[in-house]
Amino acid sequence: MKKVIAMLAIPLLLLALFLSSTEAADFIIITYADGRTDGGIGQGADSEDTQDSLGDMFVFDQKLLADDKSTVIGRNAGYCIRTDPGAPDFSNTDHPILADDPNNNYSHCTWTLTFYENSGHVGSLTVSGREADLGTSLIPIIGGTGDFTAVTGVLASTPIPQVRNGVLFRQELMIFRDKNESTILPK
Repeated sequence: MKKVIAMLAIPLLLLALFLSSTEAADFIIITYADGRTDGGIGQGADSEDTQDSLGDMFVFDQKLLADDKSTVIGRNAGYCIRTDPGAPDFSNTDHPILADDPNNNYSHCTWTLTFYENSGHVGSLTVSGREADLGTSLIPIIGGTGDFTAVTGVLASTPIPQVRNGVLFRQELMIFRDKNESTILPK
């Protein structure tokens, strides 16, 4: 437990510094990407062997859940390409001979959060950046549609392993309105 708290402390400190150095987000949405075995579909594409290797790809289309972790409010779909393999991960398939960060695995990921009508939002957000298997990753919002047209921001993604059932990713979207555009996000 102490190790998990210590692993979360540094990314949360970085997040706090980021938020304190900028103005407060205009809007915050908490979602969960359902990476559990019954949460959607996912397919790995191994580049060379059965180990976690540089260039391996994972493609997914999973449920997007509300803050209650059970109400489906959309889809979370995209892909990740492994850029730094080797540390203990959720699949236990680490590549034993690759030099890398000894404490974590990283991938470059791009995905889209598409919101259903019951979410209270219309449209989608796309994010792209470096995501870690452990701890909180800060990933830029690179575009949006509907309610999210002309917004910027960051998604803080934190994996939460589930006992014998994959992983949930807590996603905190910190959204900023473009002061020169009219957007229809709630105030």
